[in-house]
Amino acid sequence: MKQAILNLLCLPETKEPFVKDGVDYIATETGKKIPVVNNIPRFTGYVGAETVQSFGEQWNKFNFDAFKQNWLQHTVQNTFGTTDAFKEKIIVDAGAGSGMQTRWIAESGAAHVLSLELSHAVDGIIKQNLEGLTNVTSIQCSIDAPPVKDNSVDMVYCHNVIQHTPSVEKTAQALYALVKPGGELVMNCYHEGMFGTGWKRTIRRPIYTALRAVLPRCPKFIIYAYAYFVALFGIVPVIGKALGGAGIVVDGDVPRLENESALSYSARRYKQFALNTYDFYGYHVYQHVLNKEQLQSLLLSLQPDKTKIENFERYFETPLLPGMAFRITKT
Repeated sequence: MKQAILNLLCLPETKEPFVKDGVDYIATETGKKIPVVNNIPRFTGYVGAETVQSFGEQWNKFNFDAFKQNWLQHTVQNTFGTTDAFKEKIIVDAGAGSGMQTRWIAESGAAHVLSLELSHAVDGIIKQNLEGLTNVTSIQCSIDAPPVKDNSVDMVYCHNVIQHTPSVEKTAQALYALVKPGGELVMNCYHEGMFGTGWKRTIRRPIYTALRAVLPRCPKFIIYAYAYFVALFGIVPVIGKALGGAGIVVDGDVPRLENESALSYSARRYKQFALNTYDFYGYHVYQHVLNKEQLQSLLLSLQPDKTKIENFERYFETPLLPGMAFRITKT
């Protein structure tokens, strides 16, 4: 591990820095060692094995490699405007998932990306997706106990993740602490506005509550089967719109690639709808949905000056802009 990267790391609970890089470990001055396996520091002693397993199932099953266009047109466009936001910055990708967003950030000119992921996907799909990159370090850890020094990075990027942690508030505080003054925490979270208003909310909210009460308790193959089955109908005109409106399938806007055939486009939509549905209803122990007041209160607890929080109001406007996140600048 490069010394500059080692200098960014610390023990999660005490923030004691690491001073030694061994062959298969990193160590603090007081002798506390963290194992390094396949060049990945492992901080999994801070969470249970079941948690590590459950998070890994999703990302080894679904891979985001076909969705860069979605990321550019939705997340980047609606949050940053351009990938220039990543250039020459040290960035933490908190909750790396499949690792593809880490890759795209690194390829957009980031100085270095610390890819934090709790699950065993670090040895599977993430390792595959980050192959060949020299400006990325993969770390296996929980994002609510990040092994990164406070006030040390330019950006913490946490997209579509924080709602699946035990405490949104605790995780947001832990991640914001890593950001140096002038840097930013980029995050989003499920909120009540995603259920719509009027008749749509009347239908979608009870369906969501019922499916979340049942599906996470089912065997994983049942959850996958549900996601793939409803996604198949989700791409059918009229039927798909009705199912999406009711929240039975979680659809979304899938940008069409230039010169893409109808068959290829339908296949990508199908895969995206299956992923969205699994992520929304699937194998997550925690899934918090905050209302506008709760979410804005959380943001202001981090940064009391709301002029330093981009998308503070726009995030809640309807129709919701896909992929949008808050940008909270630290002062």
